[in-house]
Amino acid sequence: MVSFLPLMIAILAILSLILHTFYVYSRFGVKDVPNERSLHDVVTKKSGGMFFIPLFLTVLLGLLFYPQIGGSFPLPIEPFQRIDIYLLLAGIFLFCVLGFIDDLYHLSPRLRLFLELAVVALFLIWVSPEILFLEGIAVPKPIQVFILTIFIVFAVNLVNFMDGMDWYLVTTLFISFFSLSLVSPHFYTIGNYGYSLYVILFVSMFGFIFYNFPKAKLFMGDSGSLALGFFVMVLPLFVGKWDRSNFEIWDITSYFYLFPYFWLDGVFTLIKRFFQKKHLFSAHREHLFQRITETKLGKIGSLSIFSILNLIIVCIHFVLKTYEVSNILTFTFLFLFASMSYGILWTLIPRKNLA
Repeated sequence: MVSFLPLMIAILAILSLILHTFYVYSRFGVKDVPNERSLHDVVTKKSGGMFFIPLFLTVLLGLLFYPQIGGSFPLPIEPFQRIDIYLLLAGIFLFCVLGFIDDLYHLSPRLRLFLELAVVALFLIWVSPEILFLEGIAVPKPIQVFILTIFIVFAVNLVNFMDGMDWYLVTTLFISFFSLSLVSPHFYTIGNYGYSLYVILFVSMFGFIFYNFPKAKLFMGDSGSLALGFFVMVLPLFVGKWDRSNFEIWDITSYFYLFPYFWLDGVFTLIKRFFQKKHLFSAHREHLFQRITETKLGKIGSLSIFSILNLIIVCIHFVLKTYEVSNILTFTFLFLFASMSYGILWTLIPRKNLA
């Protein structure tokens, strides 16, 4: 059977570029006005997610109904898998719409948090995912749903917080994907479901990636960052559910590899602001990547530093996997390495322009 995959990828990339080009140079659209948190100093278009997310969802639906187009680009086809992926797409769509409304009208943090918690909780109840806690600790389903709901919503908003610098979010997710392929090779490597979904996503984002390169002409906005955060966080929950033949079940510690320095920077900054009795939801410029950007290194320097650090994490992860080091020791070593390197950077980078 002839595969239309190369042609489909080329058409999708061109279509993505055309749509984003039209939006960037059009007179309509949502504009991001610089504030005390912003790293840009000119009004810039945002809500790019309203283009690449619908494109991503449309392509996935097309491949689900016409799998022959993808050829060796597999997607779930069993009935229970179809239900799961439809729920996944519905969740992505709802977060995209919620983010777009927030881009337009700036919803109150409490209302947005309530809606996010409701969507994620309903999704988890319907999907009933399989996940391990520290390699085997048994957790009752209701408690599991509660923990995952809080955890996933926190991570989704963490992704949203980190979407504040050109290409930072995109490069982090791209580089960290290689660690995911080491954690769950039967899901995230070539010819498997996770790989297929990520490739479709990145190709759908081609136009956005092109215009988000420093100095960015387009930001993804909440419509993109919330939907993207939801996608990368819930997709691993299907690792053991969609492919039972390989006995792979996602462990919650493996979430660290999605964005190592996102976790450290986000959690550390929130804890620091909490003890300083600062408002946790107010805009600020206290993240490490913002501090580095304020120095002579600028956006390119900050982007390069974190890209190199994420790449080092992937390389060390590969070496440890090659020597068959246990998962818990691998996680412990990489967590300590990331924490130490983050701490060293934090002490070396001077602080100024505190908002």
